[in-house]
Amino acid sequence: MILLLLACNDYELTPSNDVGHGERDTAACDALEALDYSVQKNQDCVNEPSVGTFDPVIEWQWNENTLNPGYDDIMAAPAVGHVTDDDWDGDVDEDDVPDIVFTTFSGGAYTSAGTLQAISGDGSGTHFSISSIGGHGFYASSGVAIGDLESDGIPEICVSGTTAAVVCISLYNGIPALKFASGTELYGYGCPSIADMDGDGLAEVIFGRQIFDYQGNLVGLGEYGSGRSMSFAVDTDGDHQLELVTGNAIYERDGATSWTDGGYDGIPAVADFDLDGIPEHVRSGDGYVTVTWLDGSQSWRTQIPGGGSGGPPTVADFDGDGLPEVGVAALSYYTVYDTNGEVLWSNPVSDYSSSVTGSAVFDFEADGDAEVVYTDEHTLWIFEGLTGEVLMAQEGHASGTLYEYPLIADVDGDGSTEIVVASNNYAYSGWNGITVIGDANSSWAPARPVWNQFAYHITNIENDNGVPVEQTPNWLTWNSFRAGGSELGPSHWLPDLVVGEPELCYDECFYDRMIVQVAVENRGLGGVQDIELHVGDVVQTMSLKAGDATWSAPVTVNAEAWGEELIIVVNPEDLLGDCQPQDNRRSLGPWPCE
Repeated sequence: MILLLLACNDYELTPSNDVGHGERDTAACDALEALDYSVQKNQDCVNEPSVGTFDPVIEWQWNENTLNPGYDDIMAAPAVGHVTDDDWDGDVDEDDVPDIVFTTFSGGAYTSAGTLQAISGDGSGTHFSISSIGGHGFYASSGVAIGDLESDGIPEICVSGTTAAVVCISLYNGIPALKFASGTELYGYGCPSIADMDGDGLAEVIFGRQIFDYQGNLVGLGEYGSGRSMSFAVDTDGDHQLELVTGNAIYERDGATSWTDGGYDGIPAVADFDLDGIPEHVRSGDGYVTVTWLDGSQSWRTQIPGGGSGGPPTVADFDGDGLPEVGVAALSYYTVYDTNGEVLWSNPVSDYSSSVTGSAVFDFEADGDAEVVYTDEHTLWIFEGLTGEVLMAQEGHASGTLYEYPLIADVDGDGSTEIVVASNNYAYSGWNGITVIGDANSSWAPARPVWNQFAYHITNIENDNGVPVEQTPNWLTWNSFRAGGSELGPSHWLPDLVVGEPELCYDECFYDRMIVQVAVENRGLGGVQDIELHVGDVVQTMSLKAGDATWSAPVTVNAEAWGEELIIVVNPEDLLGDCQPQDNRRSLGPWPCE
């Protein structure tokens, strides 16, 4: 990690003989110098999980469109994010109630134009329902992507359009306005994704093999495949620039081919299967699941049981062995493949409509064991990740099925996770619209308030819709794809906050004061947000991911404020369950300028 600090007398705690004489050496105290700073994680920083209950109940349902009557069937994965300023503080951020955004169809016309909806995640009402914007319509079975394209605090929503490949809207005070409509490779079931590919603070929008900048200009077009690929962007080669990952190729931002195997253009994901720090390409489709190294050679390829093309791959540690597995639904089975491609378990399901539905994974009870959430034509299933044991088979759901799958997010901000299910009456009788399911005791482990796109992988989006300027590789942290969780890690992971070495600027002694900076490290497995650092009486707040370190802001202290000794402490009340709280405190001793 590259950190910036004041270039003072490095870790020199005894002043030189000429301190206090002559003019202040501004270069010594003010020049910025880049230092390498790395932190070794303590793998033992875990707590015994506080196991919750597993008692799913329906919290609320949305099944009637009062703004566009009849448009209340859903056959695409929705998205969860913040699109309205619910607390009226002038910002759309994670302090607001999360929202659920989705496309709808009416009367069985799921291949035609539909509406774009936004409803509050607590079930309190509909924010908007629109059938077009700026003369551009939305496909009724399009996926949705949410993100702040320009880092200006104004959220954008992107969907597949009927007159352009992708249509993006901006929400000014919750009111939709056309951002852009671009692209010639249309696909009615397409799923846009959002990422800052070149790290300039301005996000790109991806649709199939097409790459658009934040204004809708086509900046890259891949050679292989088509606009149909459910693509996304990650840093596959470690150059701190993101690449476009499609079903059979990887492209640079300008469309140049980085890798292709010429195989079937399926639905992609990425994960590190051999734990070497380099991701492998995963795809499903054409009846197979395939894992490929980035040199184009296959790691493994296996036929999907029960027939059908195969839905989007979900990658997670299903069995708790520390390695990623792949879950794929198809015509008549949901199957989990072990890290080496062997079948771990396979359960009968029913998806004769499309055989391309997806799933999500989450550890609801915070017991270290993952659960799988999946919906077919008739049933909402929850399977135990290790064995496939049926934990719930909720009837009532119905769908003619396409690429939809349940989402896992804290959609009402109550600290307990919910499951978001999209349904329709197109082919079968049952639920339509949105159903939100939670735990009767609100004991499910916390999850994020966002699930912003079809190709969701935790590190691709911030909680406030912000698009990371430098996306943390998911395979180095969670090593999952389409799996839920907190951005800070599992609930039993603990932080280990350490007050490191100080930086003192002795030239300030001439003015009877001292400038102090101190390094703060997180050597644990769990991240922290908005923790307090006390430098004497001065309080700062900071956030640290696991394995990260940062420097405090400079603090100017005089002799009176320093007192007998200056104490620096991070997380003073140990509100976070620190792994080793004894190293949260450091004394700088007596006033150093005498």
